[in-house]
Amino acid sequence: MRFGLLGPLLAEADDGTPVVLTRPSQRSTLAVLLLHAAQRPTRALLIEALWGDNPPADAETALRVRMRDVRRALGGHDRLVTHSSGYQIIVAPGELDVAAFRCLAADGRAALDNGDAARAARLLEEACGLWREPPLADLPDTPIVQMSATVLLQHRRDVREWLIDARLALGKHHEVLAQARELIAADPLPEHPHVQLMLALYRCGQKSAALAAYTRLREQTAREFGQDPGPEAQALLDGILADSPDLMFRSSLVPVIASARPVAP
Repeated sequence: MRFGLLGPLLAEADDGTPVVLTRPSQRSTLAVLLLHAAQRPTRALLIEALWGDNPPADAETALRVRMRDVRRALGGHDRLVTHSSGYQIIVAPGELDVAAFRCLAADGRAALDNGDAARAARLLEEACGLWREPPLADLPDTPIVQMSATVLLQHRRDVREWLIDARLALGKHHEVLAQARELIAADPLPEHPHVQLMLALYRCGQKSAALAAYTRLREQTAREFGQDPGPEAQALLDGILADSPDLMFRSSLVPVIASARPVAP
C-alpha cells in the first residue's frame, strides 16, 4: 500500500486503487494513526489526538467506532491491529511519505555536510517534492497533533533552506533568488534565508540589492530583538563591502554558510 500525510490524506492499494474514505472522521482517524505509525499509540493518546480537550462522554466507545470504520475502509488489507493498550496501523518501509521525507532529509543533510552538493541537492529536492498542498490537510486541530504538525512544517522549512545552500554551492544563484524570497515572505524572522538571498544577489551582480537585503534584515532584528543581525550576516556583509573574491562561485566551493540546525527526529 501507499500512504501520504504531507498533503491531503492519501491511501492507495498496491495497484493504485484509492482507499475510499468518505467521511472526515475516517480521514482524520487514519491520519492520526499514520502520524503515530512508528509507535504503539495507546487509547489515551489516540483519544487526546482525535478530540483534544473535548472528548465524547464515552470516549473509549467512540474510539472503538472510529477504529471499526477505518478497518472497514481498509478492507482486506489487514493493516489496523489492536494491541493491549490501543491500536496501531502497520506500515511497511517505503509506504509512508513522512518516513521517506525524514530519510531523504537526513541523507541530504549528511551529503551537504560532507561537501557533496550535487547529491545533497538531488536528495533534498526529492524530499521537498513529497510535500503536497495544502500540507497536513487532514490532521485534526488538536493540541497534541498540532505540535507534531509544527515540528514537521519546521523540518520542511529547514530542508528548503538546505536545498538553497546546496544549489548555491552548485552555482545556481539565479535559481535560488525566488526560493529565498519565498522563505522570507513565509517567515521573515530566521536569519539564514536573508543571508542566502544576500549571497545570491551579490553573485548575480546585484551588490546594491544585496546591501539593501542586509538593511532590511538589520531593521527587522532591531525591531524584533533589539539587536543587530548575527555573525553570519555580518561576516557576509563585510565580504560584500570588500568585494571579497571568496564570495564568488567556484566549482570547488564548499557551502560554508550552510545552516547547521540538526535534522529533526
